[in-house]
Amino acid sequence: MGSHLDLHRVVDIARPALLEYISRYLRSHVRILFVVDTAISLSPGADAFGIERVIRLLRETTIGCMHFHADVGLRSSDAFTVVAAPVGTQAKYLGFRFDSAMPDGSRVIDHYDEIWCFGFKPDNFAATDANITQAGAFPASDPELAVLTTWMNNHGGVFATGDHDYLGASMCHRIPRVGTMRAWTNAQGVPPIDGLSRIDTNRPANSAELAGTEMIEFDRQGDFVPQAIEWVPWMSVSHFPWHVHRRPHPVLCHPSLGPINVMPDHPHEGVVFDHVAQPDVGLPVITLGNNYDFGGGVAGAEYPAAGAVQPLPMVIAHGRTLADPPMVHAKGDSPAKRFAMISVYDGHRANVGRVATDSTWHHWMNVNITQIEGAGGDNWEKIKRYYLNLAIWLAPPHIHRGCFYFHVLESFYTYPGIEEFHPKANLLELGITFRHHLLKLYGPCWVSHFVFDFFGKLDIGLRERLIERYLTVPHPKRPFPPRPDPCLSCPAPEFLEIAILGGIVRAAADVLQGDGGGIEASVKRLLSIKPEALEKQLVRGAASGFRELQGMVATSLKQTAELLGPVAKARA
Repeated sequence: MGSHLDLHRVVDIARPALLEYISRYLRSHVRILFVVDTAISLSPGADAFGIERVIRLLRETTIGCMHFHADVGLRSSDAFTVVAAPVGTQAKYLGFRFDSAMPDGSRVIDHYDEIWCFGFKPDNFAATDANITQAGAFPASDPELAVLTTWMNNHGGVFATGDHDYLGASMCHRIPRVGTMRAWTNAQGVPPIDGLSRIDTNRPANSAELAGTEMIEFDRQGDFVPQAIEWVPWMSVSHFPWHVHRRPHPVLCHPSLGPINVMPDHPHEGVVFDHVAQPDVGLPVITLGNNYDFGGGVAGAEYPAAGAVQPLPMVIAHGRTLADPPMVHAKGDSPAKRFAMISVYDGHRANVGRVATDSTWHHWMNVNITQIEGAGGDNWEKIKRYYLNLAIWLAPPHIHRGCFYFHVLESFYTYPGIEEFHPKANLLELGITFRHHLLKLYGPCWVSHFVFDFFGKLDIGLRERLIERYLTVPHPKRPFPPRPDPCLSCPAPEFLEIAILGGIVRAAADVLQGDGGGIEASVKRLLSIKPEALEKQLVRGAASGFRELQGMVATSLKQTAELLGPVAKARA
């Protein structure tokens, strides 16, 4: 697949072409609109009750080829205004509503790929649900929700969170998927700010607090000690009866540190719904059969099916509180509780947008994360990766594909591709090399996710069968799939990934290197191929790799049968 070339020369020649190609065809920047109520601060500061640090983190970070553009829309009483040059993390849109339009008539949200909702209204009074729809709380109207739902159904990704009681309900509780994945209202059973039923995740900061001889102060929410969380297996593979291979959902997967198993703590969190009741916090099972109708023809099933495929939300993390007594919390007695903390919905499988919800915005606020960041180390690395992972995961499919295709292309002009992609390399060697390249950028959970998504380009039925075997996603008729029986002949997920990626690399080599001609000829071929033709070629390559994998498995089964042979009848 090409002769050995000086790496620096290749990079110097190819980089401008790669940048031109990606800017022309493969959009890799994710445009995020934060929508906040006025009580959520956008200002910097260690004790700020707001999300300035998270917005800045996204703007400053690149993951692989993905980078993030973040603006803010403020749900306020202002007349809708577009601020020409907001300073820092100040709002770009004042008086924002989901149906707000730009001066040229286009909808604001159509200029974004993701919307992240941090709701506070109606108020912090812990009163009746009647307050949610009062005019001063700016509740999301039917016309707003019609525009937002249409955008979501066109692959727009949504993240939403509030806190205890009905905080955030005015903006969020009627948004499809969002409104049933998380508890927003008293009627839904949202946990309170005080009393035995609150969800108090504050952790002790010293041995005396741990022993219950000193009080765990309220302000422990802002120290450097996070709470431990329980991640839910997303991939679970039994290779043998005594070995189970598990990984968290990609949203909770750090590329080098493993599962994200910590989160900032807080004395009164909210909660998300699960497929089972949560007796510790008094929540019933999630409601899945709702329909929405916002007028103007915007109506349908909240959790739609695409043919035989109907993805459902899934909880990917639980939290646990510490019992008081024996702990001594500043807010008083509270029995130990286990609760669902983070939930996700993979709408891409149903041709709509993805959704994620979190039990509280205190997992995100400056006041909760400043000291954790200051302490540094694994805890901060994991927590900040959670924010970044959500930004990656919620992006529409075309951005995921565009970024993946870019990495296929750029791997030919950098190490290790320039060294390892050669004509004598076989399918598995190519796949292993390219997989290692992706692992360094994204980590193993994301590589699996990209490949499983790519199977949908080959055959949706195949993708769903593989999901059924390897992933622990809920099913409409079986919310909790059993752990799969050991399958001695089922290839490990890594083997699937290597075969598919090897086929993709081989197909890309045919496009880029063709009949030879060196680096200049390769760059010309790169600039001449349209993304649709590139995608077709890569899909054909993946299919070829999968067929070779099938052949390897068939040969292996035959060899195993020959090895074991017929069992001789025991002599009497």
